[in-house]
Amino acid sequence: MILNKEVLLKLFVIFLISVSFFLGYFLRENAAGGGPEFYELSWPIIQSFKEDFLFSIKNYGSFRDYTIPFSHILNAYINPFSNDIENFQLSITIISFAIFLIFALVFKNIFKHINFVDILLASSVILLLPMFRTSAFWGKNENFGWLFFILALYFFSEIKKNIDKDPGNRDKLIIISFCFVSACALYARQALFFLPISYLLYLFINNANKKIILTSIISFSIFAIPGFLLIWIWGSVYPTLPPGEAPHGGFIGGWIQPIHILKNFPILLSFFGFYLLPILIIEFLNSEFKDFFSKYFKSFFFALIIFVFLSQINLLNYLADYKMAGGAILKVNYLIQKNNFFLLLVFSSIGFSILIRFITEDIKNNAVILLPILIIYGFPQLLYQEYVEPLILIIFFLALKTNLHKVYFNNISLSNSIFLSYFTIFLIGSIYFKHFAFSSYEKWYFFLNVQ
Repeated sequence: MILNKEVLLKLFVIFLISVSFFLGYFLRENAAGGGPEFYELSWPIIQSFKEDFLFSIKNYGSFRDYTIPFSHILNAYINPFSNDIENFQLSITIISFAIFLIFALVFKNIFKHINFVDILLASSVILLLPMFRTSAFWGKNENFGWLFFILALYFFSEIKKNIDKDPGNRDKLIIISFCFVSACALYARQALFFLPISYLLYLFINNANKKIILTSIISFSIFAIPGFLLIWIWGSVYPTLPPGEAPHGGFIGGWIQPIHILKNFPILLSFFGFYLLPILIIEFLNSEFKDFFSKYFKSFFFALIIFVFLSQINLLNYLADYKMAGGAILKVNYLIQKNNFFLLLVFSSIGFSILIRFITEDIKNNAVILLPILIIYGFPQLLYQEYVEPLILIIFFLALKTNLHKVYFNNISLSNSIFLSYFTIFLIGSIYFKHFAFSSYEKWYFFLNVQ
């Protein structure tokens, strides 16, 4: 690699983004909100597991954490800094920075023809994402899920190369490794349950070798044993709650229900539109207007007309009641005009048109990734943007097959400039929103006229 001025400039930008990441830790940045909750929620759980594993498992509901305690257990028994809270938070920040490097290596493995500095620069976007940063700085457990998810996608990409052949010993090891790390990803973030589903669908739809399918099913069955043991101990998919208590009405009472899918659909689509908008901008700048227009016109306006119609007949009125969750676009929409959801519906329509393009480009790969996401992530009563950050960007680069990759790499210097500028603005806006404009939930509630 020749260190010319352009390469040095790219390395300098990577350095600046890295510095901003660690500076965020020392300044106690809380761009996504919820960082200080670590002291009342995660830290007591970690300490409890260090003292008594069985007690902590049996009484996990009393901690009021409604996720599988996998990340807490890892931190309690593997992280050597779990005795001191400040050192622990710094260790999670360093681990999160390592996730960025692992993301870049997997990225490079898939796109071997692209210069690694360019790959590294594109991958550094993960260090600009508010939720990823907040989780890192405050020692929260979300980023462990992304670590295992990225590793799983690496093994998935390797399995795809010889999907119709009898697996050798190395291939079987890769399959088992995929099943193991995808199980870890699920235990770290339950919504990543879509990945094993997508994987098995991919195997069947693409006529994978029967030995690959059999090895996968057996491996998944083995790695599912800890989950079934938890269900047996708790007597439910979720931990037993203290008498009279339940989160947001309780899971059984309605938090996780298929009926929420339709309600969450416009919001989830807006997330896709938001995170992939810079990709569309890059494509627009690299295409003829007519070609770009023809790719998205029909699907975009079809979705927009449907959403506007539903809004006019008051079926989307629930969008005005989100004092929490809903994402950045919904919040900006509230700042403009609370009872008019046009901005959100535009982004939802953008997301819809992009997803239609992905699915039509490669239905056997892209549909089996995207459709389970749209279903499973629609289950919660309230849909938070943190659920899909950085999921959407990770699957775009590491899991989907699309011509937009070629568009992005056609002028990668320009693409990276647009891409990183967009998410830098997002980060700055998030910091301003959480630290200055609405530094507490009470201020936001007051703005919304919520008692």
